[in-house]
Amino acid sequence: MDLAQGSDWLEGDPPACRGAVVLAAAEGGDRILRLLADAPRLLAVVDRRPAQRHLVELKLAALKALPHAEYLELAGPRPSRRRRALYQRVRWLLPRESDEFWLARLGLVDRGVFGQGLLERRLASFRAFAGWVHGARRVERFRALATEAERRAMYAREWKTWLWRRFGAYLWERWFDVPPERLERLLLEGRLLAPPPEIEASVFSAAKECAPRALVAGSPEDYLPTLPDASVDVFALGRLDVRGLEAEIARTSRPGAALSLVSDRAPDVRGFRAEADPKDAGFFPGFLIRELRVT
Repeated sequence: MDLAQGSDWLEGDPPACRGAVVLAAAEGGDRILRLLADAPRLLAVVDRRPAQRHLVELKLAALKALPHAEYLELAGPRPSRRRRALYQRVRWLLPRESDEFWLARLGLVDRGVFGQGLLERRLASFRAFAGWVHGARRVERFRALATEAERRAMYAREWKTWLWRRFGAYLWERWFDVPPERLERLLLEGRLLAPPPEIEASVFSAAKECAPRALVAGSPEDYLPTLPDASVDVFALGRLDVRGLEAEIARTSRPGAALSLVSDRAPDVRGFRAEADPKDAGFFPGFLIRELRVT
């Protein structure tokens, strides 16, 4: 089973959600917490993959039951030998189906669910490969550099070994399924070897206050038809494929509604128009289209 952490790794702030009715893709769950921290009126989470919905249910339960430091232990960004015990403290808040899902996968809980997504495992293996090729000390020196200019100089001076030139591009493309030049740019920006992003304490605290406003709703195909006309203010859809959903998105959009997603093209949703050029989506193929609004 592969968890697809997805848009948790997107750069920049999430869409503005204060007082809004929000429909969001589940993906890795931490982005859901960041949306909650902006105090939406309602946040409905959808995803076609049950595993992703169970992951969000687990993170929401941990948000409600645990303090910030213990949340990070259970989720996985911080080391812990008691994740199973922490799970026992939050499982009473899980729906039965999600509890049964995680009870059958306690090994994932022990390892920290944050690091079990396909992208996270690939990033971890890339970091291990970089350490094997260049040595841990050189990698740490590279990570400690403060500017792109410094990283670019060290990269040209010390990283472009024969082994790296011979196999680097091939391995990058095989690992991440995006062009090597994109990954080289992420490396020079300091993002490719950076530690996984954590939920900040202030964001966690704000999200905890709004946790009752979150609903894990099911698949978008099942949930969207149940919504009234003109009832959604923000569609934060991450990497969700919206093909086949265009008519329902248009029907449920309020005047002025915003839509953001990662795609290599603007979606053909009636009534929406782009207000700005799309931004690069970083680790993911395509672009972050964040400024689509109902006209």
